[in-house]
Amino acid sequence: MTPFDRCLSVVLGHEGQDTITDDPRDPGGLTRWGISAASHPGVDIRNLTREGAADIYRRDYWQPLRCDELPLPIALCVFDCGVNQGVNTAVRLLQSVIGAQIDGTFGPRTLMAVFRSPVEQLTRRFMTARLHKYMSLGHWHTYGRGWGARVLDVAMTAAEWNQPE
Repeated sequence: MTPFDRCLSVVLGHEGQDTITDDPRDPGGLTRWGISAASHPGVDIRNLTREGAADIYRRDYWQPLRCDELPLPIALCVFDCGVNQGVNTAVRLLQSVIGAQIDGTFGPRTLMAVFRSPVEQLTRRFMTARLHKYMSLGHWHTYGRGWGARVLDVAMTAAEWNQPE
């Protein structure tokens, strides 16, 4: 299984798998496989396949976040954040915890700075920053329990993936 496939399976576990939702409280609107009509207006959400969703995840999240170049535990954390909180937010949070210039651009300096921190330490700092970001949002009272559970699950999975096999 590729790193992308491993990470995607975790993300899809939080994004509802093949369930179609249209929660009036969710600004994403109609959603399937975690792909929302609001973020992807040209996609036929009702007929979206897992393979189609995987293509979108790879193109719009995995590749812009340079996850193939990151240690697997960090790739999972950053990818999941990008999916649920936005690519720009994921990059800015990463830059903030590695001490890089916070500009929202995942360039070579950001990538080099990632490798200056131990993976375990970077995972903890990133996921803590991610939780604080969620807590600052107005929808925390509605979705906070689920967001908190997601952060904990992703952090625990990343920690497991950081252990020698």
